[in-house]
Amino acid sequence: MIFIRLLLVLLFIPAFIVLSRSIGSRSRAARTILLFSLPSLVGYSVIFPETWQSMADVVGVDRGADLLLYVTVLTLITYIGYSFSKFRYLEKRIAILVQEIALLQSKEKSNP
Repeated sequence: MIFIRLLLVLLFIPAFIVLSRSIGSRSRAARTILLFSLPSLVGYSVIFPETWQSMADVVGVDRGADLLLYVTVLTLITYIGYSFSKFRYLEKRIAILVQEIALLQSKEKSNP
């Protein structure tokens, strides 16, 4: 059992590497903290699974696995919402840039 827990914790090391490389200088501090804290919590959960059961007892959920499922679903919904808003922002930004490029090209063609 300890071997499996150790293996699962070691599998999250690549997550830290990917997350640390994907963080740009323009990212927000809260996003950075969340990106590094979530894999840490997952690793902690693998080593000490009884923590989720204790938290489930406090919250009023029957099992720790159910609480973990609820937290995971909420996290995914939050990420989807963030990604959607970011996509809409980038879409608007690209539209503005395309319009500006079109205006510049039309000015260049009219003034040879």
